Amino acid sequence: MSRLGAPPTRMGRLLRSIDWVVVTLAIGIVALALINLNSASSSAWSGKVQTQMRWIGLGTIAATIVAALDYRVLYRLAYPAYAFGVGLLALVPLVGIMRNEARRWLGFGEFQFQPSELMKVLLLLALARYLQDRGGEKRHRSRIRQLLVPALLVGVPVSLIIVQPDLSTSIICVLLTMSLLALGELSVKEMTGIAITGLVTMVLGWGFFMLDYQRSRIDVWLNPEAYADNKGYQTIQAMIAVGDGGFVGRGVSQGTQNVLHFLPYRDTDFPFAVFAEEWGYLGTSMVLIMFLCLVMWCLNIASQARDRFSAHLCVGIAALFFWHILINVGMVLQLLPVTGVTLPFFSLGGSNALTMMIGIGILLSVSRSRRERA
Repeated sequence: MSRLGAPPTRMGRLLRSIDWVVVTLAIGIVALALINLNSASSSAWSGKVQTQMRWIGLGTIAATIVAALDYRVLYRLAYPAYAFGVGLLALVPLVGIMRNEARRWLGFGEFQFQPSELMKVLLLLALARYLQDRGGEKRHRSRIRQLLVPALLVGVPVSLIIVQPDLSTSIICVLLTMSLLALGELSVKEMTGIAITGLVTMVLGWGFFMLDYQRSRIDVWLNPEAYADNKGYQTIQAMIAVGDGGFVGRGVSQGTQNVLHFLPYRDTDFPFAVFAEEWGYLGTSMVLIMFLCLVMWCLNIASQARDRFSAHLCVGIAALFFWHILINVGMVLQLLPVTGVTLPFFSLGGSNALTMMIGIGILLSVSRSRRERA
């Protein structure tokens, strides 16, 4: 009697358990990001590009380890990992490294790391576990008491991040929290109330808490031409770069705003402007569609998740990418004020690249566990 098929080998089962959509999108985005970073740097695949490649390599190792874990292990480690992240943030004011009047980095020899970046993922883990645990409780408590724990979970790290100072990362942490709470935890009325409270807080912060450079960013955003010789220069040059790209772009390493160094911070805050000038409308559409597909695939994995914890994790990773992309691209197109929010993988920064790769690893872990039980 002939066999219909041989039993799958261990390698075959492993390959089938990998979510190749996530892997393919991640590889494609990282490849374009490195090409763009090389163009924004010396175009010699050295220096900053090599450093970024090392961080992405480290991130790939971390993503592989996380992907190999059952996501239920992440559930058990969620609160200890969160506490570890808060501990790192607490060390920053004491022994952190000062750069540009901000103390945000911890150093271990030549290795320098920004704990606030890692805290984004650790916050998602803690929130996802809390929402999973609370899902089985009776809803007899008041809404204020129900939201108290999430408020504390985000409030503690945000308080430590703001004093660095790093307002943009604090805003990202709040947006991530709101994104998870919006997933069935808050009504439209409650979301509206929180939004109004946030606006009032921003108005009060403008007058009493914001630093001078933070207020000036709003002024520059509203009227960059009035600050064309100093603070508005980068915004104007970014818009020129985007417009100069046209439909098909000038070609890799051929953008005048980039090559002639008219565009400042082109490898950190404004890599999208470099990409737009050299790849044009077609290229930027391609990379934004790739990002959109990654975000949508995160939500697809969440829709097929077997429990609230894994679903909230995937939604959180989707929000992590979405808010970074929206804010960074928005500031390049002058739709939002200039902030320090990075464009995933495109912006120079090892801590952010490592964090985003860990997010990819979490997606692969949830997807693998779902496929193996199917």
